[in-house]
Amino acid sequence: MEKAHADQYRALVERYDNLLQKVVVPPPVNSPAPATDTDSDGLPRRDTSREGGAGARDNPSDPSRSRRPSQRRLPSRVEFGPGFQISSDDDEFQLQFHNLTQIDYRGYLQGGQNPVSSGFSIPRQRWYFMGRMTRNVEFYATINRGYGTLDVYDAFLNFRYDDRMMYKVGRFKTPFAYEFYAISAPDFIVPERSLFNSNFSPNRELGMMAWGQLFEKRLDYAVGIFNGARLSFQDTNDEKDVISYLNARPFGAEKDDSPWSFLKFLNVGGSVDYGKQNSAPLPSVLRTSLAASNASDATNIAPAFLTFNKNTVERGARSLWGAHLAYFYKQLSLLAEVQGGYQSYATTSLQNLTQVPINAFAFSGGYFVTGETVDRRTQIEPLRPFSLRKGKFGPGAIELQGRYSTLSLGKNVFAAGLADPNQWTNHLYTIDLGVNWYLNAYTKIVFEWEHAVFGDPVLFAPGHWQLTSDLLWTRFQVFF
Repeated sequence: MEKAHADQYRALVERYDNLLQKVVVPPPVNSPAPATDTDSDGLPRRDTSREGGAGARDNPSDPSRSRRPSQRRLPSRVEFGPGFQISSDDDEFQLQFHNLTQIDYRGYLQGGQNPVSSGFSIPRQRWYFMGRMTRNVEFYATINRGYGTLDVYDAFLNFRYDDRMMYKVGRFKTPFAYEFYAISAPDFIVPERSLFNSNFSPNRELGMMAWGQLFEKRLDYAVGIFNGARLSFQDTNDEKDVISYLNARPFGAEKDDSPWSFLKFLNVGGSVDYGKQNSAPLPSVLRTSLAASNASDATNIAPAFLTFNKNTVERGARSLWGAHLAYFYKQLSLLAEVQGGYQSYATTSLQNLTQVPINAFAFSGGYFVTGETVDRRTQIEPLRPFSLRKGKFGPGAIELQGRYSTLSLGKNVFAAGLADPNQWTNHLYTIDLGVNWYLNAYTKIVFEWEHAVFGDPVLFAPGHWQLTSDLLWTRFQVFF
């Protein structure tokens, strides 16, 4: 039997060698390898492929070529919560994926609006890809579909060699206003940002920023140079904006038994933005409860209170400032911000420059009646996740919330011919009251009533005007 097995083994080896000679044709002796497949050291090149030739990194590489010394198989692990993450065992390399889905139903109590109408919408569908190539070089990219088209929302690199001084370059959130810069979209107290931050915040821009945390992470700072045009990918003039932000937690080092421990999560600070613009206004329509957008889909979502004339452009200096106070204690969240400054506009026909003053204030708060505690606005872990199963019943986390927000523009927005005073107003306020229901750490449902009061009647439908707007608002959200 052993002899028979040995004969079978030899026969299999001979068949394998014959098949291998038919598949792999060895090169002639002493013949050089093709120049396009090797580098100066004679090693296989990673930037080539037989499909695309030299330099074609976008084409599939040939897996039969051996690896360079820098390429190596790494032990890795896959984790969840929040998001999916693949990491090398030494944590030098990471790739994370997150998803944000928000679905709204907006029901307006005043019927007959045109073009605004009640109905379902998707304010945000985002896919986040982030990670790092070694601990010091991080990347971040977001694909977003809101009221416009599917597009790249964020795309930046962050060089983290020391948390006290980091450098970010690409397209990302500008460091202006606590509500915008320090709070992410899934973690808002109310469904959308305040009137100022929705309509006048610099939002996302291309630029470079130095940022970090000092004094045992009790001081956050950021200062950067940006293109200037809101939500832009390209600049439209040679001027750049300088935007900076500062936030301090003066009692952040207090111990729990200190008489000042109740101020441990008190945040105070401010931000400034200065630059010169020359672009179409964005947004060209100011609305009550909608992130800045010129997308056609946005016209059906929220009432307008001011629409710039078609010949209006942003031109000249922009100078904005803001001050904030954020306080978190046990189940309580409070946020107050005041903003001001001016934005310069012109009409393309007259070429006149007009500096329009802007003033705003917002105060919002939330309180968890189910006992969850917060030290900032971030992911909420319900003490008892929602369940109807016997023996595992849980209500989820329930937060009562509300906000008062006001915005005022100078009357010269009408006197300069930038907008029609017979159709729009230059000041308004909104009151929001609602409930945030967190079923689990990843699912949130918002029930909201928003009451808007306009300083002057605004166009409701062709030939009709209104002084108030009432919205019953439901948002379904999943973020992981």
